[in-house]
Amino acid sequence: MAETDIETVQPQLITGALRPDSLAGLPAVEMLHRKFGGSIRAESIDAAGVPVLTIGSDIVHQALSRLKTEPDLGFDFLVDVMGVDRGAGRPIEVWYQLWSNSNGRQLRLVAPVPLDDLTVPSVTDLWRSANWLEREVYDMFGVTFDGHPDLRRILMPENYDEGFPLRKDFPLRGRFGRAEQVRRALNRAMDDTYAREELAMAGLLDEQGRVTGEFEGAAMVDVPHDAEPTDLVDGLEGERMLINMGPQHPATHGVLRLVLQLEGETVERCIPHLGYLHTGFEKTCEYREWNQVVPYTDRMDYLSPMLYNIGYALAVESLLGVEITPRCRVLRVILSELNRILGHLLWLGTTAIDLGAFTVFLYTFQERERIYNLHEAYCGARLTTSVTRIGGMLADLPAGWTTACKSFAEGIDATLDECERLLTNNSIWLGRTIDVGAIDADTAVSFGLTGANLRASGVAYDVRKARPYLGYDAYDFDVPVGRHGDTYDRYIVRVEEMRQAARIIRQALERLPDGPINVDDPAVILPPKSKSMASIDSMIAHFKLVMEGLQVPAGDVWYSIEGSKGELGFGIVSDGGSKPVRCRFRAPSFVNLGALSYLVEGALVADVIAVNASLDIVLGEIDR
Repeated sequence: MAETDIETVQPQLITGALRPDSLAGLPAVEMLHRKFGGSIRAESIDAAGVPVLTIGSDIVHQALSRLKTEPDLGFDFLVDVMGVDRGAGRPIEVWYQLWSNSNGRQLRLVAPVPLDDLTVPSVTDLWRSANWLEREVYDMFGVTFDGHPDLRRILMPENYDEGFPLRKDFPLRGRFGRAEQVRRALNRAMDDTYAREELAMAGLLDEQGRVTGEFEGAAMVDVPHDAEPTDLVDGLEGERMLINMGPQHPATHGVLRLVLQLEGETVERCIPHLGYLHTGFEKTCEYREWNQVVPYTDRMDYLSPMLYNIGYALAVESLLGVEITPRCRVLRVILSELNRILGHLLWLGTTAIDLGAFTVFLYTFQERERIYNLHEAYCGARLTTSVTRIGGMLADLPAGWTTACKSFAEGIDATLDECERLLTNNSIWLGRTIDVGAIDADTAVSFGLTGANLRASGVAYDVRKARPYLGYDAYDFDVPVGRHGDTYDRYIVRVEEMRQAARIIRQALERLPDGPINVDDPAVILPPKSKSMASIDSMIAHFKLVMEGLQVPAGDVWYSIEGSKGELGFGIVSDGGSKPVRCRFRAPSFVNLGALSYLVEGALVADVIAVNASLDIVLGEIDR
């Protein structure tokens, strides 16, 4: 390992985990009252201990600017921007989730925006991460961010005109009006003679077979919104050209389309296009009971699914005020770290292939197979686990599982040593990764990068240390950080993170206690079958939980954990019923990918492959 490229640290950021009893005396709250007292409409503390202030939408930019720039506050990290529609004609809420790296504090500002004037100032001039986050809120809720440089849809097609999917007035099955029906028919008509004949019979094609009237051009491929045709072809007869990398390309790691404007082999512009896998998970979750949401979570980052399962369960449990059992807590730590390694191993193997090193892929996938065997032995599934439950787990561990897990945790270091022997000082690997896609610490924070992508730039931010959950503060592990923020440092950091994860697993296996795996609360967890058949009270509790569903008290929460790809956040709103009002997933891959254009513009086409791989994205999580 190159000592000059990485170091391990123990960041002292645990103050953010302290839950204030009240907002009185908090510097940020006092400043906002002092400067904008008349515009503060409400204040509270959510179920995870995050201070929440509701403010007028007209002061959003001023308030956020002061929170970021005043030295004693230092809320330099815009974690998330999300929308909430509570229905019944109430205003759309825009949530701004903030974190201060210097002071280790969280804060949320909520700006209600009336339906008859869905406009709020953009904060893209304060944080680069706001670009994509605000576009998503616009796309899903129709909120216009005044001053945004490129406000257009990001997950839905750019010409989508059927409404805003996460609004309560938008049906679960969508609105398939005449325009949408024709668009779908047009897509089929590209390869289907019979569909084209149907369009002609409906009077939508002229004698030359062209689409007529208002639907003309509906099947055209979109072009970058802010680029004029002359910008794209100017000098084409010389060296400048426009190419598509993806959406079907092995090195985009999913159906990601990158529109590249090139001068020779140099990338002048890179415009990512998302949404090819958009499945509407967040919308669907509003129509599912709390435990029924679990299978959707592991289908987002299916490369490390249990992290999503566990993070979601922790968020809902915080609303319930449920304290899981000691055995469940330690088991969730073991599963989380196994899945962190699982995701990193796939990243290492596929990135090595992208850059021409095939042997590493074989080593990493051999180790991944051992984790999948542990998955299968525990829950019967390998990829989509769905084993977590609100208040515990589906079942306890089978016999021999901990022995097999210990064998894996003790043997993974040897495989990592071999991978590093092949890559770390390999001249080809060094040439493809050093000083490629470099980003400094301040810019990385502005883009909202998290996980290894942020730590490679020298910022020792890890949610497990900053806001310990599942008792992570009791485990001995280090946070690896880089110094240059380039593709090489991102590689080194992830390899060391796997070693630290194995170190945590070994500690957790040593301290795994006996006892129940689930909370003893029939309002949360189904009673054992033996009790249900022997006790009328248990049978009634079983019946009520199955028929009525888990009842989560009314309230809001923002809860985040350290996923394999960065900070994985859950914004949950409950009205006291059996289904969420809002279920937001802050996908780290989505935010991390927002920095890709910055990282590759000015680089070579070949570097796009290396940089995109180094970000470690998964499109199921990005598109949701």
